[in-house]
Amino acid sequence: MGTFETKTTVNASKTAVWNALADIGNIANWNPGVVKSYVTSDQQAEGVGATRYCDLGGKNFLDEEVVKWEPEQALTMRVTNTNMPFKTIDIRFTLKALNQTQTEVLLSPIYEMKYGPVGKLMDSLFVKNTYRNGMDSLLSGLKNHLEA
Repeated sequence: MGTFETKTTVNASKTAVWNALADIGNIANWNPGVVKSYVTSDQQAEGVGATRYCDLGGKNFLDEEVVKWEPEQALTMRVTNTNMPFKTIDIRFTLKALNQTQTEVLLSPIYEMKYGPVGKLMDSLFVKNTYRNGMDSLLSGLKNHLEA
């Protein structure tokens, strides 16, 4: 399994940061890596069990499901289907208020590559760095969106 952590400080309240993350269908509004996104669960737009689709551009996509929902504390999205070389991915967000107007957002994905030993080699050679850059971009997009 692969994992790493990246974080940023957002000049916004923990409530504002949570509201952006919890609006799962609109991640494309602030994540530069997502071209289009929408909720796919019929009766539920938030909470454990809510699902979304993310078009990543080209032919790449993610179907995701909320597997952890602790308002203003933590959110975990699990990729349930993708055409990328990942076998499993959980994307974990943890929020920490630094004061009334600043929030630290910790992003810590845990993932496993497809293709056994070949996937592990791919991860060590280029996937982990590319994935980390994508997650850094996601956090920058969130920060820019909330500070605009």
